Amino acid sequence: MNIQERRNKEGKITSYRIRVFDHRDSKTGKQVFRSLSVKYDDSKSENWNRKNAEKQGAIFEKGIEEQTCTDSRITFAEYAEYAIGIKERSDISEGTAVTYRQTIKVAEKYIGHMQLRNLLPNTLNRVYSEMLSDGKSKKNVRYIHSVIRIILGFAAKEGIIPKNYAEFASPPKKEKKEIKALSEKELTDFFKALYSEDTNYTYQVFFNLMIVTGCRIGEMCSLDWEDVDIENKRIHICKHYVHTKDGYVIREGCKSAGGVRWIYLDDSTAMLLSEYRERYMKKAAELCIDCNDGKLAVFTSPKFFGRNLDTSAARSWLRYFNNKHDLPQFHPHQLRHTAISLQLKAGIALTDVAKRAGHSRSDTTLLYYAHSMTENDKQCAEAVTKILPDMPSHNKSEEPTAS
Repeated sequence: MNIQERRNKEGKITSYRIRVFDHRDSKTGKQVFRSLSVKYDDSKSENWNRKNAEKQGAIFEKGIEEQTCTDSRITFAEYAEYAIGIKERSDISEGTAVTYRQTIKVAEKYIGHMQLRNLLPNTLNRVYSEMLSDGKSKKNVRYIHSVIRIILGFAAKEGIIPKNYAEFASPPKKEKKEIKALSEKELTDFFKALYSEDTNYTYQVFFNLMIVTGCRIGEMCSLDWEDVDIENKRIHICKHYVHTKDGYVIREGCKSAGGVRWIYLDDSTAMLLSEYRERYMKKAAELCIDCNDGKLAVFTSPKFFGRNLDTSAARSWLRYFNNKHDLPQFHPHQLRHTAISLQLKAGIALTDVAKRAGHSRSDTTLLYYAHSMTENDKQCAEAVTKILPDMPSHNKSEEPTAS
């Protein structure tokens, strides 16, 4: 440990700089030091200040040896970018990294300048309250907290801070998420209006397939003809849209481990898709596009035939269509919610519904769609009682009386 006096132009001591050896760089072999500044107290003697600096230096040195001492120079903004970069190369997707960086950009306004060691629970709680006062939703603040917790957790693992202080903070409580499925009337009115116009043929097939399969809109837009097996009446879900720094791109694989799956179609939907394919290939031939290329998108961009329909374009069209026909506005994902809810209400086994939906675990399906299964309670009772013989009738006179 080395202690140096810092003096002003008049030669008066203003602080003490304490320099302690930390480790050797694994690549260069050079020594790496950590430093601490202790302010000079003018109300005390020089001897007292010197001893105080030595005492603080000893605590600092012990903290470095035990890896419980923070680097006082690093701010949250600086460390967050470093941590996300490391995690991006190891255990998170490119899309997740983009989302983390967007979230950190929002958080930087409040804590970007703060040193990691100062992000204590009470500090974070004040910051969350300030975010709410600025108009941010509880859900948004809770997600910002989760990203901060991940960053500070990484810092704790690296020994930069003694513990993850975000674990002890109190973000807004999670509100129970309500799955909003379309009512039978809303669903019927939408498809009646959709089928009433011949110009909507592509979207007729698109939204019909969405409600029948319960697929996510990104999975539907990612479909290529090589993923369609009309002969066996099934489609292969094996791609999804990914948000990158350059925009949205289609990548192999799915959102979850159970996402890659074959989904079987009923006869009428398979016939609808077969007729759509015939018309599609006819148009491709007219445009001199190779029809044997399985990479052609099933649902194509209106501007570039054969390229995948963009999810934002499909959402925009749905808003325009509902507004045009004076229908209630709904998000395309609500068709997925509706499909899953209808399957559960029909008494389909939870495991089968989860598999078709692409959920890795059936308890995920149960968590969000348990309310759809309450109507099955009567069926549960009838499933047991229908195999029992009829109970014999008894006259009231024969009923036993209490003694």
